[in-house]
Amino acid sequence: MLTTVGVLLAAASFMAVSDRDKAVPLAEEGWKLWQAQQYEQAAAKFEEAVKLDPKNSNAWNGLGWSRFNSGLRHEAIKAFERVIKLEPKHPAALNGLGQAALMQRDYKNAEKYLLKAAPNAPAAWYGLARVYLLTGEFDKAKKWIDKIANSGDNDPTLAEMKEAAEQKQLPDSLREQIEPPAVEQYAEGQSPGRAWQLMNQGRRDEAIEIYNGILAKRPTDAVALNGLGWCYLFAGDDEKAKPYFERALAADPKASGSMNGLARCLNAQGDAAGAIKIWEQMVKEIPGPHAGTAGLADAYLDQGAFKKAIPLLEELLKASPDDEQLGNKLARAKEQAAK
Repeated sequence: MLTTVGVLLAAASFMAVSDRDKAVPLAEEGWKLWQAQQYEQAAAKFEEAVKLDPKNSNAWNGLGWSRFNSGLRHEAIKAFERVIKLEPKHPAALNGLGQAALMQRDYKNAEKYLLKAAPNAPAAWYGLARVYLLTGEFDKAKKWIDKIANSGDNDPTLAEMKEAAEQKQLPDSLREQIEPPAVEQYAEGQSPGRAWQLMNQGRRDEAIEIYNGILAKRPTDAVALNGLGWCYLFAGDDEKAKPYFERALAADPKASGSMNGLARCLNAQGDAAGAIKIWEQMVKEIPGPHAGTAGLADAYLDQGAFKKAIPLLEELLKASPDDEQLGNKLARAKEQAAK
């Protein structure tokens, strides 16, 4: 027969186990939201999970990545550090600490954590390749670039990275692509990435506020200009969006997102020829398929240029073989071209 103390201890043990059990599905929900890029909602689930079970390393790791992807690096680091206290060799958390250090241009710590993560976290390889290119350690960079290439990764930047490593010289154009922004360029939680996430969550007013705050300090920030353009374009206001895309391209003429945005604005305003010109340039200069490929294919279909649309649709369908809508478009284009 249990004593009163024994009953209380048993009850406490039962409650603790119950809380741990509740934390597991919350973490699972958090990861599903994270995969859907709903980072704030994911963070809320992970926070609830770690309150129930402070020793749940999976939930702490999820909280770290949710914060990291929301542009909240300092909060992300705290969460990753909790994981490492629980599991010192946790590959995803070590990768997270490495990526956070890399984003702060702290290449020494980035290398330390990414090397620890690399044996079990291929996501760390790209970070190491960037670190070594940026620090001029080209032989080390090539090792990781080759590993990425051998894994089947089709990142179009990889060929440029490999060439830079072999030539032992980092071109300015590639540096711009792989170098993180200056450490204090954006305030915590006020980065273009954070604004883009808010926009995708339907919180455009908050996104616009962040973008305008950035432009108040840096009127030619191409990323913020592009973001504002998409905020207004997604809201159906192509007239308001167009000047932002034009300003973004004046600052960065090769910005593919702004090229596509401007083309969509022109197309919506009845300038199909202007839109097609931009999309044709994108298809010619940027490895695809991408948004320019899709825009150009649709524009050709609208113009009745079915033979021109067919190879573009085939390229898109090869990348997305289960896309029924693309399949229907291709079948229609072939049928019309045969007449």
